[in-house]
Amino acid sequence: MMKLFLDTEFTDLIPGAKLISIALVDEHENFFYAELTDTYELKDCSNFVKSFVLPFLKNDDKYRMSFYECSLAIGNWIEDRDVECIIASDNPSWDLPYLEKLLKPLWPTNLNHSMIFPVHLSTAVKDEIVITHDYDIHNALDDALVMKKGTLNN
Repeated sequence: MMKLFLDTEFTDLIPGAKLISIALVDEHENFFYAELTDTYELKDCSNFVKSFVLPFLKNDDKYRMSFYECSLAIGNWIEDRDVECIIASDNPSWDLPYLEKLLKPLWPTNLNHSMIFPVHLSTAVKDEIVITHDYDIHNALDDALVMKKGTLNN
């Protein structure tokens, strides 16, 4: 069973916050990353998000997509793993609802909905990976890569 490391960034730490970006990284470091174009506006973002999330978006057109485009693409990407998968997350209560909303119309047949692999990394381990690989914290893709590297030690 393959772990897919999930991270999201959203407009605020409040219920009903809006999705900004989402990333999944598989055990081989193949990844899916999207920055949503139609789910939020700048006025929806907390000051923290404006200062520490938005500046670290990749801002590359190949990652920018609508919610609908992301829904189709992320489901296809998961199915392309071609093995049974589970989600690995360090914060499933925040991240999973966004993934579930994206996948609700067409749930990938190879994604186990009932199992979550919890990720618990110390701050020291996270910091070492971020520094070693020059990752940006509060970027969904980089944070998912940190979880993968910290969990699978490579």
